[in-house]
Amino acid sequence: MLQSQRIQFTPLSTTYRKPLEDLFCKNPLVMQNTLKGRVLTANELQKIVEDDFITTTDETVGFWCLTSKEDNAFIGVSGLLKCNYLGKESYEFGFILDDNFWGKGIATEIGKFWIDYAKNELNLTEILATASPENHASRRVLEKLDLQMVRQFTSKERGARLLFSKKL
Repeated sequence: MLQSQRIQFTPLSTTYRKPLEDLFCKNPLVMQNTLKGRVLTANELQKIVEDDFITTTDETVGFWCLTSKEDNAFIGVSGLLKCNYLGKESYEFGFILDDNFWGKGIATEIGKFWIDYAKNELNLTEILATASPENHASRRVLEKLDLQMVRQFTSKERGARLLFSKKL
Protein backbone atom coordinates (compact mmCIF):
# COMPACT_ATOMS: atom_id res chain seq x y z
CA MET A 1 0.00 0.00 0.00
CA LEU A 2 1.22 3.48 -0.81
CA GLN A 3 1.41 5.93 2.07
CA SER A 4 2.83 9.24 3.18
CA GLN A 5 3.25 10.58 6.69
CA ARG A 6 -0.49 11.06 7.35
CA ILE A 7 -2.20 9.48 4.33
CA GLN A 8 -2.96 5.99 3.04
CA PHE A 9 -3.44 5.62 -0.73
CA THR A 10 -5.88 2.76 -1.24
CA PRO A 11 -7.46 1.16 -4.32
CA LEU A 12 -11.13 1.79 -5.01
CA SER A 13 -13.55 -0.44 -3.12
CA THR A 14 -17.28 -0.32 -2.40
CA THR A 15 -16.40 1.27 0.96
CA TYR A 16 -15.66 4.52 -0.88
CA ARG A 17 -18.80 4.71 -3.03
CA LYS A 18 -20.75 7.04 -0.69
CA PRO A 19 -17.78 9.34 0.12
CA LEU A 20 -17.00 9.62 -3.61
CA GLU A 21 -20.62 10.50 -4.40
CA ASP A 22 -20.62 13.10 -1.61
CA LEU A 23 -17.36 14.63 -2.89
CA PHE A 24 -17.96 14.56 -6.66
CA CYS A 25 -21.76 14.84 -6.90
CA LYS A 26 -22.82 16.86 -3.84
CA ASN A 27 -20.01 19.28 -3.01
CA PRO A 28 -20.07 22.33 -5.31
CA LEU A 29 -17.38 24.10 -3.25
CA VAL A 30 -14.85 21.35 -3.98
CA MET A 31 -15.91 20.76 -7.57
CA GLN A 32 -16.07 24.40 -8.74
CA ASN A 33 -12.38 24.44 -9.72
CA THR A 34 -11.77 20.84 -10.73
CA LEU A 35 -12.72 18.49 -13.55
CA LYS A 36 -15.81 20.01 -15.19
CA GLY A 37 -16.04 22.99 -12.80
CA ARG A 38 -19.31 21.71 -11.30
CA VAL A 39 -20.67 18.76 -9.40
CA LEU A 40 -20.90 15.62 -11.50
CA THR A 41 -23.92 13.51 -12.29
CA ALA A 42 -23.98 9.94 -11.02
CA ASN A 43 -23.30 8.73 -14.58
CA GLU A 44 -20.30 11.07 -14.98
CA LEU A 45 -18.87 9.84 -11.69
CA GLN A 46 -19.40 6.22 -12.75
CA LYS A 47 -17.48 6.82 -15.99
CA ILE A 48 -14.55 8.38 -14.11
CA VAL A 49 -14.57 5.50 -11.63
CA GLU A 50 -14.52 2.95 -14.47
CA ASP A 51 -11.90 4.77 -16.55
CA ASP A 52 -9.55 6.40 -14.05
CA PHE A 53 -9.56 4.71 -10.63
CA ILE A 54 -6.98 2.28 -9.28
CA THR A 55 -8.66 -1.01 -8.35
CA THR A 56 -5.62 -3.14 -7.43
CA THR A 57 -2.28 -2.44 -5.81
CA ASP A 58 -0.57 -3.62 -9.03
CA GLU A 59 -1.67 -0.48 -10.89
CA THR A 60 0.24 2.80 -10.85
CA VAL A 61 -1.71 5.11 -13.18
CA GLY A 62 -5.06 6.40 -11.97
CA PHE A 63 -6.80 7.82 -8.93
CA TRP A 64 -6.32 6.35 -5.47
CA CYS A 65 -8.74 6.88 -2.59
CA LEU A 66 -7.08 8.77 0.27
CA THR A 67 -7.71 8.03 3.92
CA SER A 68 -6.23 9.36 7.13
CA LYS A 69 -3.76 7.01 8.81
CA GLU A 70 -4.94 8.37 12.15
CA ASP A 71 -8.67 7.60 11.94
CA ASN A 72 -9.27 6.15 8.45
CA ALA A 73 -11.39 9.19 7.48
CA PHE A 74 -11.94 9.66 3.73
CA ILE A 75 -9.80 12.63 2.61
CA GLY A 76 -10.34 12.61 -1.15
CA VAL A 77 -8.62 11.22 -4.23
CA SER A 78 -5.23 11.62 -5.84
CA GLY A 79 -3.14 9.96 -8.47
CA LEU A 80 -0.90 9.98 -11.49
CA LEU A 81 -2.47 10.15 -14.94
CA LYS A 82 -0.82 9.90 -18.34
CA CYS A 83 -1.14 13.08 -20.36
CA ASN A 84 0.13 14.70 -23.55
CA TYR A 85 0.13 18.42 -22.75
CA LEU A 86 3.64 19.01 -24.11
CA GLY A 87 3.40 16.97 -27.31
CA LYS A 88 4.87 13.87 -25.65
CA GLU A 89 3.66 11.28 -23.17
CA SER A 90 4.04 12.65 -19.67
CA TYR A 91 2.59 12.10 -16.21
CA GLU A 92 0.39 14.53 -14.30
CA PHE A 93 -0.36 14.28 -10.61
CA GLY A 94 -3.53 15.68 -9.15
CA PHE A 95 -5.72 15.71 -6.07
CA ILE A 96 -9.31 16.45 -5.13
CA LEU A 97 -9.74 16.87 -1.38
CA ASP A 98 -12.81 17.08 0.80
CA ASP A 99 -12.98 20.68 2.04
CA ASN A 100 -12.78 19.46 5.65
CA PHE A 101 -9.11 18.76 4.89
CA TRP A 102 -8.22 22.05 3.23
CA GLY A 103 -5.59 24.25 4.88
CA LYS A 104 -3.90 21.37 6.74
CA GLY A 105 -0.93 20.78 4.44
CA ILE A 106 -2.49 17.64 2.96
CA ALA A 107 -2.18 18.83 -0.67
CA THR A 108 1.49 19.70 -0.15
CA GLU A 109 2.11 16.29 1.43
CA ILE A 110 0.42 14.60 -1.54
CA GLY A 111 2.46 16.62 -4.02
CA LYS A 112 5.73 15.76 -2.27
CA PHE A 113 4.71 12.11 -2.28
CA TRP A 114 4.01 12.03 -6.05
CA ILE A 115 7.18 13.96 -6.90
CA ASP A 116 9.26 11.48 -4.90
CA TYR A 117 7.34 8.50 -6.34
CA ALA A 118 7.74 9.73 -9.92
CA LYS A 119 11.47 10.24 -9.49
CA ASN A 120 12.42 7.23 -7.36
CA GLU A 121 9.89 4.55 -8.35
CA LEU A 122 9.05 5.41 -11.97
CA ASN A 123 12.41 7.00 -12.86
CA LEU A 124 10.68 9.95 -14.52
CA THR A 125 12.64 13.09 -15.36
CA GLU A 126 9.64 15.45 -15.25
CA ILE A 127 6.26 15.64 -13.52
CA LEU A 128 3.32 17.84 -14.49
CA ALA A 129 0.26 19.20 -12.72
CA THR A 130 -2.63 21.41 -13.76
CA ALA A 131 -4.85 23.81 -11.87
CA SER A 132 -7.74 26.07 -12.69
CA PRO A 133 -6.56 29.70 -12.95
CA GLU A 134 -9.15 30.53 -10.25
CA ASN A 135 -7.88 27.86 -7.84
CA HIS A 136 -5.38 30.01 -5.98
CA ALA A 137 -4.85 27.47 -3.19
CA SER A 138 -3.80 24.70 -5.59
CA ARG A 139 -1.60 27.12 -7.51
CA ARG A 140 0.17 28.08 -4.26
CA VAL A 141 0.70 24.40 -3.42
CA LEU A 142 2.24 23.71 -6.83
CA GLU A 143 4.50 26.75 -6.54
CA LYS A 144 5.53 25.70 -3.02
CA LEU A 145 6.53 22.34 -4.52
CA ASP A 146 8.77 24.20 -7.01
CA LEU A 147 6.65 23.46 -10.06
CA GLN A 148 6.94 26.19 -12.67
CA MET A 149 3.99 27.44 -14.68
CA VAL A 150 4.56 26.54 -18.35
CA ARG A 151 1.43 27.86 -20.04
CA GLN A 152 -2.32 28.26 -19.91
CA PHE A 153 -4.55 26.14 -22.13
CA THR A 154 -8.19 25.24 -22.48
CA SER A 155 -9.34 21.64 -22.26
CA LYS A 156 -12.67 20.59 -23.74
CA GLU A 157 -13.37 18.45 -20.68
CA ARG A 158 -11.92 20.69 -17.95
CA GLY A 159 -11.96 24.27 -19.23
CA ALA A 160 -9.13 26.75 -18.61
CA ARG A 161 -6.08 25.23 -16.97
CA LEU A 162 -2.60 26.33 -15.97
CA LEU A 163 0.08 23.75 -16.74
CA PHE A 164 2.92 23.36 -14.24
CA SER A 165 6.11 21.34 -14.65
CA LYS A 166 8.99 20.20 -12.47
CA LYS A 167 12.23 18.61 -13.65
CA LEU A 168 13.16 15.68 -11.42
